[in-house]
Order: sequence, then structure tokens, then C-alpha cells
Amino acid sequence: MIVKLYKDIEKIWFRLDQKIRFILVGGFNTTVSFLIYYAFLYFTSGKEQLSLLLMNLVNINLSIATMRYYVFQSTGNWWHEYTKAFSSYIVLYFINMGLLATFVKLIHIQETLPTDSILQSIPNLNKATAQLCCVVIITIATFFIHKYFSFRKG
Repeated sequence: MIVKLYKDIEKIWFRLDQKIRFILVGGFNTTVSFLIYYAFLYFTSGKEQLSLLLMNLVNINLSIATMRYYVFQSTGNWWHEYTKAFSSYIVLYFINMGLLATFVKLIHIQETLPTDSILQSIPNLNKATAQLCCVVIITIATFFIHKYFSFRKG
């Protein structure tokens, strides 16, 4: 019964345009990724680069699996595609690392808020906001890298 329901949902899912599937799966992956980043930011006392590394170690496999199947419907050699996607995420990690360092220096949102703002109570708000800016750029790059490199058909 559950398997049949899953198969029915899957049929509907794969009728969606690939870009819509990417937005939905990417949105899920990005949300999970950001929550993991923020948790590590909290547990590492605000060390944004260490948090970024730990987040990537946790999230890369989830992202590869969900993008490969639910977005690109790839049936190519699993190991070959995994290594291409993993290497793509390593490149994206280094790009994210540089962007994050830059945005952390540029973004000072917490200092511009009124002192009685509820947002003042959010720890590491500047660093979290900096990573959100990075996410936009990295997400767009991820789509094109996976579409034309990691999970390219043919």
C-alpha cells in the first residue's frame, strides 16, 4: 500500500519540469544544509569556516542522492556520477569558502538593528546572513554544474 502510494506520487513528481524539481529538491537540500550550518555555527562558537566544512561533510551525500534521482533522473554509472558530483561539491565548497569570508567582512546587519530588536538575540546573525547570501550564488551554480557535468545525459 505504501509502495503503491509512493509510486503514484513519483509518477506525478516526474511529470514536473526539471527546473521545478530542482527548485523543490534544491530548496529542501538548502534548508537542511543551512540548518546544519547554523547548528554547527552555534556549537563551534561562531567559527564560520569550520561550520561550513562540517556542513558540507554532512550534506554532500544527501544532495548528490536527491539531485541524481529526483531532479536529473540519472541512470548512468553510479560511481562515475558520484565522483563527478562529489568533485563538483568540493569546487563549490571552495567558492563558498571565499564568498563566505568576503560576505562576513561586508555584512554587519546586527549592528544596524535597533538595540531592542528581537533579531539582536539571534546568535551569529551576521555570519548566518552571510551564508544565506552565498547560498543564492552556490545554488544557481549547482544547477548548471549538475545539469551539464555531474548528471549529463549522453
